[in-house]
Amino acid sequence: MKQESKNIRELLRIILIVTAACLVHGTMQGVHDNYGIMMTGLIPVTGIDYAGISFCIGAGALVYGFAQPFLGMIALKKSNTFVILLGIFFTITGLIATPMCRNFFSLFLFFGLVLPFGTTGLCFGIVMGAITPVLGERRAAIVSGIVQASAGIGDAIMSPGLERMISGFGIRTAMAVLVLPFLVMIPIAFWIGKTGQSHENAQKQDALKNQSLVSILKNALSDRDYRLLVIGFATCGFNMSIIESHLFSQYLSYGIPGQIASLTLTVYGIATMLGAVAVGFLGTKFPMKNVLGCVYTIRIFISLGFLFLPKTAAFAFIATTLLGISGDATVPPTSGIISHKFGPERMAVLYGFTLVGHQIGAFLSSSLGGMLVKAGMGYAPLWAVNLCLASIAAAASFSIHRS
Repeated sequence: MKQESKNIRELLRIILIVTAACLVHGTMQGVHDNYGIMMTGLIPVTGIDYAGISFCIGAGALVYGFAQPFLGMIALKKSNTFVILLGIFFTITGLIATPMCRNFFSLFLFFGLVLPFGTTGLCFGIVMGAITPVLGERRAAIVSGIVQASAGIGDAIMSPGLERMISGFGIRTAMAVLVLPFLVMIPIAFWIGKTGQSHENAQKQDALKNQSLVSILKNALSDRDYRLLVIGFATCGFNMSIIESHLFSQYLSYGIPGQIASLTLTVYGIATMLGAVAVGFLGTKFPMKNVLGCVYTIRIFISLGFLFLPKTAAFAFIATTLLGISGDATVPPTSGIISHKFGPERMAVLYGFTLVGHQIGAFLSSSLGGMLVKAGMGYAPLWAVNLCLASIAAAASFSIHRS
């Protein structure tokens, strides 16, 4: 009876930990994935054109990538809770200040630097780094898919909600409302930190505190499989930034109404949840490198569809569903392979470093898309590049040693 009661308490504890992690990551991702919708409200208020705001989004993508390994080291030296609280502060600052910007410099500062830096502190690597030592490696493999799936909840709720708020009340009110869930995160962050404390975990953290970022990265980059993961994830960033920065505007350019276009993003959010959870479970049944390779292969067919199929509303829903299923599904196997090879304690740093390549790809995608649209070339060249990159990523993933 005592054992049964203990098991129930342990189950409830795990459910609460996972729920808290999902709230933090899902809310952050709901902001991070909707810069494209925010753009529609910022253009008339700031007076800055599509290409200029696209450049700010692209710069933010670089910040989101390059800041991750450094914030991962801060989490290693201090704590994941400290980094999460830092992220909340910068996110709130960016959300409040961005609609007040009236020139490119101020918009670049708050929308291109401060806000993305804040969301970096609430990223998947930091959140999973906080809860993986508590869950254990096998549970974490499944939970990683659930936590990544929470990004879909953020998209499903926040994409249409944000579009309606911007249309009805303006960008200032919309971004002010977004501040509220981040205030709720503050006590959640403290609770996650307290739950993750244990003597064993503290000993592991202390043993790693003397390691430098350079030594950790040097050791990882000497591993062939890690280099292949970095290559694959760099192409992933290009793909994801098409969705985050340009997909909404792209659908509008096809003559699809704004309400339907935002509804496709709700479908995208639901599909990302299904894809991430499914891949999390598949990673416990099949080699994670094969699961990862199959996800990248799906993107090859999506790119072909955008290049050659008629762009109707039906196409938009089907394509967005497939984009969702394959979108965040790269994260659980990538983080799982890293955790398995290098340990969960280093995961925030090493997963964060893969985001450097990811966000370089995102910067190129966001900036290139803005330039192509301004030049009147449309979005087809973006999908042609994405087709080539997805092919490279699939080949790299299948080449990883069995894991």
